[in-house]
Amino acid sequence: MRYLLTGLVALLLAGCNLGDEAQTIKSFADGEKVWVFAQFNVREETDDLESYYYYAQISKSLYEAMANNEINSGFIYLENVRYWGEDDIVHEYRDSQNSGEIIFRIENTVKVDLVAAEPIVGQGLEQFDEPASKSEQQAELEGIKV
Repeated sequence: MRYLLTGLVALLLAGCNLGDEAQTIKSFADGEKVWVFAQFNVREETDDLESYYYYAQISKSLYEAMANNEINSGFIYLENVRYWGEDDIVHEYRDSQNSGEIIFRIENTVKVDLVAAEPIVGQGLEQFDEPASKSEQQAELEGIKV
């Protein structure tokens, strides 16, 4: 019986990558965060595939490990989560029901893109437009079309 139990425990541990799991859990406490746009595909109980798209902050060390293919299992902890509404405006995920934090399995991650600046709640795509050059801004102020 002892050998059977030991074998069963060994099989369970072999099924998961403990190093990846430990690294992702450690990254939750990482102080340095980066903004990302992430897509997750999660299989639902009905066997349908549901896609989720979020802006969020994640651990910089976890982002770098994922970007370098050093980790492919475990958990990804999203903080300060934001999403695109049907009105094409960025909304906070935080409300009376949700804390603004989500955890997904890394295996469900389709893509994670680094975002240069924090997405602003209440704005749409215009927040990601390139800022006009100084001469274009001055021309606009003077009413001259460039």
